[in-house]
Formats: sequence, structure tokens, C-alpha cells
Amino acid sequence: MYNIKDKFIQATRQYNTFEDPVPAFYFRKVFHSDRKISAVVRIAVCGFYELFFNGKQITKGFLSPYISNPNDIVYYDEYQVELTAGENVFGILLGNGFQNNPGGYIWDFDKADFRSAPKFSMEVKKGEDVLFFSDETFKIKPSPIRSDDYRFGEIYDANYETDGWNLPGYDDTEWTYALPATPPEGELRLADIDPIVKECELSPVEIIACEDGYIYDFGLSHTGICRITVRGHKGQKIALHHADSLKDGDLNLEQIWFADRWERDKHIVHKDIYICKGSETESYTPRFTYHGFRYVKVTGITKEQATKELLTFLVYHTALETRGDFACSDPVATKLQELTRRSIVSNFHHFPTDCPQREKNGWTADAALSCEAALLNFTPERNYREWLRNICKAQREDGALPGIVP
Repeated sequence: MYNIKDKFIQATRQYNTFEDPVPAFYFRKVFHSDRKISAVVRIAVCGFYELFFNGKQITKGFLSPYISNPNDIVYYDEYQVELTAGENVFGILLGNGFQNNPGGYIWDFDKADFRSAPKFSMEVKKGEDVLFFSDETFKIKPSPIRSDDYRFGEIYDANYETDGWNLPGYDDTEWTYALPATPPEGELRLADIDPIVKECELSPVEIIACEDGYIYDFGLSHTGICRITVRGHKGQKIALHHADSLKDGDLNLEQIWFADRWERDKHIVHKDIYICKGSETESYTPRFTYHGFRYVKVTGITKEQATKELLTFLVYHTALETRGDFACSDPVATKLQELTRRSIVSNFHHFPTDCPQREKNGWTADAALSCEAALLNFTPERNYREWLRNICKAQREDGALPGIVP
């Protein structure tokens, strides 16, 4: 009998590495219906994904479905769609996520026994009837995301963009076919969490010229990504390097990585790259990474391009509602409360992490110490509960727990 757990596919079996990057892939599936149908889509992913239906992005949130050890738990999301009579198109953009994370080599995540190229399983059902499921009939093509890493950043080349790839009527005859993938070992679970969403958009408060570029100051430290909007020439390479402090008129990058690995990594860590296609105005927003920062150093642009409109800070974190707050006549105490709240949400991406500008790990002791503050200020119970399931799965028979989960 068909089981979504058994039907994983992938575009390649090659790992993404810094030395030999592998692009994220587009997946495309056409389904012809003889009438309008209300259907349910279930998609289980080892990695991150974006889901499109007839050209519309319907993914529940940023960095979906979750971040887990797929030997323990594999997460899926569920969607309701209305199939039209005629051609319907499902599009998936698949990123590495935790499944293939060379940027986590400090903790040997690049050597994890579950590591593989990202993969997913998908089914579309009407009631108990499976209309179709993921198999080798899904078509694939490399996307403009030439490399993506959860910790280190994303490289996007707009010259590889494919207009209309997720729309009905697109000609995909030159695309190749997906590969069958080894199913993950973990338990299949619905991602019953509050998703990661955009809180707000911030404009730069100052632009500082430096020796080899321009430093954009957004006025406060938070987490998320930058949207770049630019009129550039074809092949122009623009790099965004993120940090939360300055030193000697430049970014202070020493505190965002580890001293013994610094010389190797200082040019790639927490860095997004955009390569222009040379259209009138083009825009790019990273899909499968995030950063903790206040400052962004932009290289590869001209003085005329260094405007406030070039960069917008999109603040992302788990959608936590306010439970309580505090203010008083003492401005220092009130400011401490403001900073505490921002620290909690900027360190909450699916589960509590330790530091968004560097590690992004679920350190269990850090989370235990900060739990009361999070519960007094916000509503993280739903995500705590899911994370605790991962902690239980990671516990050894003798009761010992790893320091990081997952």
C-alpha cells in the first residue's frame, strides 16, 4: 500500500560543499483534472522548501517545514488546494536546510550519518484517493540559487531565472527527471508549530563608505535577511556581508565565527551574493538562510547604487504572540526589557537557539535558562512542545542528552 514515507525523490545525490557548490533545484509536476476538485497536499521534506500551486506561493512560512534530525523525526506540512478543470501545476523549490549543512562543520554536522542532498515526498489526495504522489515523473531543473547554507548564506545568479516555470502552459520538455531517494529513518510527523514569519521591514538609518564598499546601518540588531533592489549591469556581483558591530571603521567579523577557523571562513560566513542579469530593476530576497545583524557591508556596487533603497532588512522569527510586557519610570530597566524581548524572538526560529549571528544551534542549557523569560513575555508553548519531542528522541537509553538538539 502506498505510504508518503516511502516515496522520497531528489534532484541529485551530490552534496553541497563550499569548494563545489550544488544549486537548489526546481521541481515541477503537471496534473490534469477533468473537473474542479478540492484536494489535500501533504509534503514531507528533508531540507527547506517553497511550494507553488499554479504559480502562487502557498508555503506556510519561512524555512519550512522545520529543522530536525531526520533519523529521529521527519516533518510534513499540509495544504488545501482547489484543482481547476484542465492543467494544474505544482512547483517545489528545494533547499539544503539541516539535511546538508557544511556550514555546521564545527559540530560535525557535515559528517552526520543522515546527510544527503535534500529530498522530499509529496502526495495529493481527494478523500482517501491518491491523485498522484512524488515519483520519477517530476521534472527538475537547476534554479538561480547556486548554493545555499543554513548558517553561511546564499548565492543567487539571476541569469539562471526561468520565467513561468511553475505556471500552466510552460514548456518543460528540456527538463530532466527526478531521482528516487532513500527514505529517511525518522518518524513522520505533521509540523504542528507556529511558523517563521516576517515581523516588519527596516530601512537603513545610515550608509557609511568604507575602503572596499558601503556599510548599511539598520539601527538595531535583529534577525532576518536583506532584500536587494538594484539597477545593475549583466554579471555584476554584489556581496552582502552581515555583522552586529563595527571595529576600526569596518565590520567586526571576529565575534561571528571561531578563531581557529577564522582565516578559512572569514570571506564566506554569513554572506549572501547576488549576480545581476541587467534588467531595468531587479530584486532578490534569500530563501533558505537567515542572519543576525545590524550592519551589512555591500561590495561590488557603485557610489550611485549605494542608496537607502538598495537594501531593506526583513525581520523574520517564529510567530510568537505577546503574553506579557513590562515598563516603568526607570529608562534603563525599560530598555533592558525591550532588549530582552528582542533577544528572545531573534533567537527563536522554530525552537530557541543560542545566537543568530553565529551558531543558530538548539543548545538545551541555554533554552532551559531562558525558558521562564520567554514564557512570561510570549507564547512559545506550541514550538517548545515540538522541540521537546525532538529532545526525547535524542535521549539515550541511559538518560544522557546531547548538548544540541537537533
